[in-house]
Amino acid sequence: MEAAGPANTLPSKQELLDFQARWMRPAGISAILGALVIGVSLPLQPATGGDTDAEKLSKFHGQTTELIVGQGILIGLGILLFIPLLYVLIRAARGRTDRIRRGMVLLAFVGPALFSISGLLVAVGLNDAANNFVDQAPAKERQAREQASAAQAAAPKGQATTTTASTSTSGTTTTQSTTTPTPRTPDQAASKAREDLANDQLHNSTLLQIGSLLRFVGLLAFVFAMIYIPLWTMRTGLLTRFWAYLGLALGISLLLVPVGIFGLVLWFAVVGLMLARWWPAPLPPAWDAGEAIPWPGRGDIGPPPEREPAGTVEGSGREVLEEPLPENGAGQPPTDETQGQRRKKRKRRK
Repeated sequence: MEAAGPANTLPSKQELLDFQARWMRPAGISAILGALVIGVSLPLQPATGGDTDAEKLSKFHGQTTELIVGQGILIGLGILLFIPLLYVLIRAARGRTDRIRRGMVLLAFVGPALFSISGLLVAVGLNDAANNFVDQAPAKERQAREQASAAQAAAPKGQATTTTASTSTSGTTTTQSTTTPTPRTPDQAASKAREDLANDQLHNSTLLQIGSLLRFVGLLAFVFAMIYIPLWTMRTGLLTRFWAYLGLALGISLLLVPVGIFGLVLWFAVVGLMLARWWPAPLPPAWDAGEAIPWPGRGDIGPPPEREPAGTVEGSGREVLEEPLPENGAGQPPTDETQGQRRKKRKRRK
């Protein structure tokens, strides 16, 4: 995840603090509003029940408000309101380290913008496909019923047409038979016609095709932003490990769980409260310091330092072989005695 590139010129500490003072609270409030907008949109989400495409389009018909307003506009607006928070996080992190490329700041914009635009296109495309399906389905069903009835009249039920061909070669006779299957019933033909029409409407809608492509690209960009930005905010000390890893995990969940977006909404709301300074816990010290204060890793925590000795012991370190002499000089051995003679005397005393 580390971006290797030419060294970036970091802003001065005062410039960074001025940027934070100007944008932190507005970005936090924007994220909180985005979470509220998405929360308001939940009751307006369209019903998605149905096992087949025909059933789903039938349910989408008449839900224009839910599709376009609830799923397209409100969800998209809520995601767009998260952009200022992502921008402040990546700019604040980049101002503290030269290992983040300038172009990475665009991650705060590209993913959420494409995700929001694609949501509106998909919603409008589904609404058009549902309306066209409901308008054309009766005629398609009627035509399919008429054709099935005519086929059944031409070949009565239970009767099969068989063609037999006999060939004789070297006394061997081979017989081939061809049987015409019984035509579908009118109800079966009508059901198949509905499914074919629903598939055609979904696969031939230009808005749906463009929206689906943008949704895929936007989702990947959004997920990458939710990996890269929390990771670097943690490395520079702007978010704790818990909130950084939680945002990273919720970002990845967008690829795995369809409702992962709602967990991510709560993350944006909490981080928004932090940046607005309305969260009970204080912000990490790196924000007010205007510089990176990385969190210590496990490798940075070593064994406790060894304690220094209580005092300094003076001496030559030479082995003491002789008993200390009295201070008054009494009993001092003659100077002409050798060390070996004195050692023998001490042994005799013992």
